[in-house]
Amino acid sequence: MAVMAQSSMGDDMMLYAFSVRGHVGSSFLGELDMNQVLQMEAESGRRKLNQRRKYISYSAIDMNNVPCGRRGHSYYDCNAHHPANPYRRGCTKATRCARTY
Repeated sequence: MAVMAQSSMGDDMMLYAFSVRGHVGSSFLGELDMNQVLQMEAESGRRKLNQRRKYISYSAIDMNNVPCGRRGHSYYDCNAHHPANPYRRGCTKATRCARTY
């Protein structure tokens, strides 16, 4: 047996089919009602919206403004006299003695 739920997004119609396996007597296990289906759809939509957050600071949007002109330095700590991510590994066969700046 399958439970069908219908949801509309604008003019598009989407069909969700949930197959149900196993039953006890005349009752089926795992049936989903319409409210459960719509709630799952709303939760997945909220997750997608939360993943799209990407922010840009106002100073980065200014015209002709380079956030930090010093190579290897973080945008947020440009005036510091140390690199943002210094390379600190030793010389091994795996790293092949990578050069340091």
